[in-house]
Amino acid sequence: MKTNSSAKKGIKPPLTVSHKAAAELSDLLHNLPDAVIITDINFNVRGWNDAAEKLHGLPGARGKNLFELIRIDLLNSSSEAIKKAIVSNGNWEGEVIYHRHDGGKFIFKTTATAILDDDNKPVNIVFVNHNITTVKSTEKKLAEAEATYEKLVNTLVDGVIMLDKEGKVTTCNKRASAILGIAEQDLLGKEFGDSSWKAIKADGTPFPWYEFPTIVSLQTGFPQRNVKMGVQLPNGLFVWLLINSEALIRMGEFEPYAVVVSFSDITDSVNREEELRKSNERFFYVSKITSDAIWDIDLATKQIYRSETFYELSGYSHDEIKPDMDWWFDKVHPKDRERVRNKVQEYIQKGNERWEDEYLFLCADGTYKFLLDSGTILYRQGKPVRILGAIRDLTEKKKLELQLMQEQEQKHKAVSQAGISAQEAERSEISRELHDNVNQLLMSAKLFMNSAKNDPANAIEHIEKATTYQLMAVEEIRKLSKALNTSLVKVIGLSRSIDDIIINMKAFQQIETKFHYDQKLDKILSDDQKLMIFRILQEQTNNIIKYANAKNVTISLREENNNIHLSIADDGKGFDTSVQSKGIGFNNIYNRVDAFGGEVDLISSPGNGCSLHIFFPLTLN
Repeated sequence: MKTNSSAKKGIKPPLTVSHKAAAELSDLLHNLPDAVIITDINFNVRGWNDAAEKLHGLPGARGKNLFELIRIDLLNSSSEAIKKAIVSNGNWEGEVIYHRHDGGKFIFKTTATAILDDDNKPVNIVFVNHNITTVKSTEKKLAEAEATYEKLVNTLVDGVIMLDKEGKVTTCNKRASAILGIAEQDLLGKEFGDSSWKAIKADGTPFPWYEFPTIVSLQTGFPQRNVKMGVQLPNGLFVWLLINSEALIRMGEFEPYAVVVSFSDITDSVNREEELRKSNERFFYVSKITSDAIWDIDLATKQIYRSETFYELSGYSHDEIKPDMDWWFDKVHPKDRERVRNKVQEYIQKGNERWEDEYLFLCADGTYKFLLDSGTILYRQGKPVRILGAIRDLTEKKKLELQLMQEQEQKHKAVSQAGISAQEAERSEISRELHDNVNQLLMSAKLFMNSAKNDPANAIEHIEKATTYQLMAVEEIRKLSKALNTSLVKVIGLSRSIDDIIINMKAFQQIETKFHYDQKLDKILSDDQKLMIFRILQEQTNNIIKYANAKNVTISLREENNNIHLSIADDGKGFDTSVQSKGIGFNNIYNRVDAFGGEVDLISSPGNGCSLHIFFPLTLN
């Protein structure tokens, strides 16, 4: 007999046994550490070595079928497949699990080789079983450890990358891929530090590749800690990383064979720091350019920050001003101090967000300034923590307000005096009219009545003349009454009241007068506005009759863009407005118009007549 050569040229069969070994195992086989079993072609046991007997622990196995003698699990194969491989190829190889009768279990790497007869036909099979139970257990533990390590690494919030000594990525976790925005398969093999990486330092300057923490650790062997780096992602955005790198060096060697780098995404933190920096910068420059004094109180420590404007406003030096609330309250005027202090506490207790107060503040030169102080109270979880405020110097404003108030008081007195003067002038005018006109008419009537008594022959003629003068006196009294009656305009209307003035101008003064009037104004003007217009017309037409020596007058009253425009123009001798526009008559006109929020425009010069324009907003009834 002879063993089969390998079907593949150049491959040495794992075991070669002469035909003599079919009867009895040689000493060599007995001393092998692997379990060797010889069966016939149908797997009936012909013999085994000491290792096989010790492993299986069952005597009297000769002649029994191997698969009936021992429970064998063939991994990815079967006894039929083994026999087929032996017949066709002369050998078979695979992994099997042996179950001992006492419950023990072993995993073997098994090689089966055919023993051929002189006709090259397989008659026996040699099974060589190499125990790999420990190896498999170690492999399983290693796989479990690797799986646990992978899960652990992939659950880290930090990105982790390992690079070889060439600086190329050999391992990375999912977090590293997510932070850098690069797929894992694209990250592996990528050189960490080549020209494709665009990085910047914390100050915005370029980060050279030779200063990358990974490169420094690979070249020097020293770890790099807490290096801040901005890295441009594939989408063009920058992510800020906090990087730590550690060189890996084998025992007895000096040069690193790899480097492990971990990094965390601190973009949000950097952005918040930048926003805080910008906010502080804005606060600084706002406090520099504003005229208000900015202050900030920490309610827990009672410490106060004050901008430079406060020192300029108060006149105190930095050494004189204490950064606490007591110093501030001590400088508030005694009459304001408790009110201000209590108001601040009251607003805080009520949870108000806005506080404001005015008070007198003692400055360094011993004078008091009038300050407007306002603040916003900040709360955290319902508890007040800070007050941000601004102080404005109102001293000059208060002085101007006082001056304005005094001027207004003087003006009010002047207006009152002008009103009194107008009343006196009006009484004088009535007196004069009664004396110069009505009185003369009545005296003339009396004279004719006396003449009728003394001259009976002409009594009827004298009585008729006396009656005429009496009627003229009655008419003068009627006209005077109409001019003084404030209810006249309300009763007969504005347009008819103005018509009476025009009739008088034409009939008695021989002044040609034109009147342009929008009849709808009778419905939309208030009674007070109508009376104001009528009195102005009375005043100005009296001025024209007495002083202008005019032949023609044009009066216009119309509505323009929700405003009333009254104009009175004459072709008289005119006057110098800087001199004569301040008389009682014009003062009455100005005061009446001012009471209705209107404006007066007076245009005149010697020889060029006079134009009076009144404008005031329309007020609906």
